Amino acid sequence: MEQLWLSYSAAIMRTLSGYEADQQLREDLAQEIFCAMLHSVERISSAENPRAYIFRIAHNVAVDHIARQVRDKAESCEPEHLTQLLDDNSQHNDDCPAGQLQRSQQQQLLLNAVRALDPPYRQVIMLLLEDLTATEIADILQISAGAVRVRINRAKTELKARLEGEK
Repeated sequence: MEQLWLSYSAAIMRTLSGYEADQQLREDLAQEIFCAMLHSVERISSAENPRAYIFRIAHNVAVDHIARQVRDKAESCEPEHLTQLLDDNSQHNDDCPAGQLQRSQQQQLLLNAVRALDPPYRQVIMLLLEDLTATEIADILQISAGAVRVRINRAKTELKARLEGEK
């Protein structure tokens, strides 16, 4: 189980950044996902595509988290959380601080644009960014591969429009 977590934890954390802006809440979600994986270890090991099964677990936990947040906000009427800066766990060693700053700003713009997408589009883009195929994403979201491709195209179109509007 530890090897599974080590293999997928970085990808899961990157995926969670599309669901949750708050670093602490992302870490809490990661713990929930680890527990869910622990309870499903036999099903993961016998799954036809263990990688897709693990991302389905992560997706389900994140969707439950969003549903709880929406319910809590409706009950408490608290203002939305401000978007926090993206933690770049895979920082690139650019030649100069200006290059690092530019890369960070570009990543933040992209993350903000992804977070602004409607949930169905955000889901497919976050999974696509983890190099999952349309078929794997379809399996995770339990929709057809054709529907995934449509969502990907629509999400890319919307992201392009949002990012061009930022320039």
